[in-house]
Amino acid sequence: MKKKILVLLCGLFAISLATTNVYARELATAGDTVNEEGEYDSVRLAAGNKVVSSAKVDGISLIAGNDVTINGNVEYGLYAGNSIIINGTIEKDAFIAGNGIIINENAIINRDLFVAGNSIKINTNIGRDLHVGASRIDLSGITIAGDAVIDAEEIIMDEDTVITGKLSYIEDARLIGLDKAKIGSTETRAVKEVTIKANFMSTVYDFIISIIASYIVIAVLFYIIPSSREKLDNFELQFDNIAKNTAIGIAVLFVVPLVSLIALVTGILTPIALITICAYIIAIYVSTLLSSYIVGKLINTKLFNNDNQYISLMIGIIVVRLAILIPMLGFWIGAIMLLHGLGLIYKFITTRSE
Repeated sequence: MKKKILVLLCGLFAISLATTNVYARELATAGDTVNEEGEYDSVRLAAGNKVVSSAKVDGISLIAGNDVTINGNVEYGLYAGNSIIINGTIEKDAFIAGNGIIINENAIINRDLFVAGNSIKINTNIGRDLHVGASRIDLSGITIAGDAVIDAEEIIMDEDTVITGKLSYIEDARLIGLDKAKIGSTETRAVKEVTIKANFMSTVYDFIISIIASYIVIAVLFYIIPSSREKLDNFELQFDNIAKNTAIGIAVLFVVPLVSLIALVTGILTPIALITICAYIIAIYVSTLLSSYIVGKLINTKLFNNDNQYISLMIGIIVVRLAILIPMLGFWIGAIMLLHGLGLIYKFITTRSE
């Protein structure tokens, strides 16, 4: 079962609304390996391949990476990654989405825990309610002070498991140790109902992961090719520029694959054609991200009076992807972002070659 959770989306979107009173240098850090320390107010964002956070955040801590370890103390924790280990203190609510998730016995979660993943092991008590979407969840030896709503194929408990409120689970779940655990009450739910919910949450999960992946890709691009970021920062978001780049993007969208296919069948130019096609596919993906960055920079500078480039990137990606979900209108927004981005790429390449 894929890792998924709806509430994490709200947390991601909250990042774009909570940056008004925070200095740009304190908002975010990114890199291949990130070791985060110090104290921060309001919002703190960290992203990388390996992230270890020992920071104290008096507000929202949002961390995304391949391997994520949390050792610090935060008010709200929002974490996404492949492997996630929680050792720290979350004063209020925690929202976690990952493949393998371990919440160790020295961790503290004072209120609600929303967690979704493939394999989840919780070794610490939960201060209030637990909401789970997983393939396998191990609750051995812990106390849940409120309700537990679990959508999982396998649920493991033992004689030391205590659920003060209600345990709600799907009717075909494999339950281990249910007869030994101390539970206030139980409720089973039909598989059909959960399947609909799971499908919806899977869609939301894919949306969230696409945001994280997009952020990492474009952040790496900015790091590898600093000139791309500089050119984007100098771009003026005016109708004439947008229209011109979009028109160029239309030409690029159709002409490049057509010319590549013609070159492909000639035999002599086949290697060049294959390289061009690969570059074209990459450009299609990156184009929307470049346009998203410009949108995010406009919002970040005009509304929040903030010029942090990575925050602008996160805001732009979230706003554009949410806009694309709008029925009917979303298709045209996505098309414009794509074409405009292709026009930007063409402009960057031709400008550099001059």
